[in-house]
Amino acid sequence: MHLSTIPTQRRLSSTSLGRVHILGLGSIGTFVAHSISEIPNGPSAVLLLHRKSLLDQYRQNGNQILFESRHGAHQSSTGYGLEMTQDNQWYPVSDESPTDCPVTSQISDLIVCVKATQTVSALRPLSHRLNSRSSILFLQNGSGMIEEVNTHLFQDPSTRPNYLIGVISHGVTLNNPFNITHTGFSATSIGPVPRDDVRYTADSRSNYLLQTLPKSPTLNLKSYPYTDILQVQLEKLAVNAFCNPLCALNDAKNEFLFSVPDTRRAILTEISNVVLSLPELKGVQGLDERFSVARLEKTVNDIITKTANTTCSMVWDVRAGRETEIQFINGCWSRMGRMVGVDTPVNDALVEQIKMRGRGNFKKSEQ
Repeated sequence: MHLSTIPTQRRLSSTSLGRVHILGLGSIGTFVAHSISEIPNGPSAVLLLHRKSLLDQYRQNGNQILFESRHGAHQSSTGYGLEMTQDNQWYPVSDESPTDCPVTSQISDLIVCVKATQTVSALRPLSHRLNSRSSILFLQNGSGMIEEVNTHLFQDPSTRPNYLIGVISHGVTLNNPFNITHTGFSATSIGPVPRDDVRYTADSRSNYLLQTLPKSPTLNLKSYPYTDILQVQLEKLAVNAFCNPLCALNDAKNEFLFSVPDTRRAILTEISNVVLSLPELKGVQGLDERFSVARLEKTVNDIITKTANTTCSMVWDVRAGRETEIQFINGCWSRMGRMVGVDTPVNDALVEQIKMRGRGNFKKSEQ
């Protein structure tokens, strides 16, 4: 049954304290923005619009995010702050258009929801507004983005922001910009990444997202210590490393994956060997069982069963000729394998095959 629209509104805070900036307004970024709006006495959300057409679409949408729950209830949320980028600078938006003066104020809390391949380029125009008192939550598919950001944007450990990693398992469909449907309720998990330097320690600001986001009932978010959130991230990375490239190479839905058990076991064996060799997880109780090949196979099969008719994102990227996230999925397992001395020939081969497909050199498999 469809219910009438229930609006929620949040007045924009006049200071950076209590503001959460959101970069990447696809299905997940829009979902997070709406979820923040429902937190009682919570922060204001600032939407970072990377092109003028997004501002136009937001205006056409009635200056609101439209949200349909999995039960068919229709809601809307308003009161968002807006910034738009022009010539690699960010400008506040008032009334109908951006103002003439670029924003220079510090960003206290930033949630990054862009595709992994876009992380560095999307963050670069914001980097001067981020420092050691800022926090960045990377709520994306894949892994290895933080290393890229450190290499290209924040080389000095003493001045780089505080990092958090997140894993979101909700099903969300982007119907149109700022219009989403919550198709599957699940969980969101986040946790802090230890800093490399010892001169700065976590303060109340770096804990703000950890303390605030769990108050959203829609996000269903729980915060974890680093070793726990890392395991959650690696489990999802293992699933994606099997599902994404094989479906992309065969232009297939997830149900295809039941037909390649030998490949599944080979990939997950490599992944198990890598995880059990990671120094940051050495001595963690229950790691051997959690990342055994048998447990990983069960995890993968359970997900495939639930999503058999789903077409994963890498399939759509390959069909459209877009850059894929292969370097941040299977490529990540290859990099970790080299670091701990574990060979990963199956993951290495999948990375190369997806790259070849992207260059138009890989002949599509017949289905």
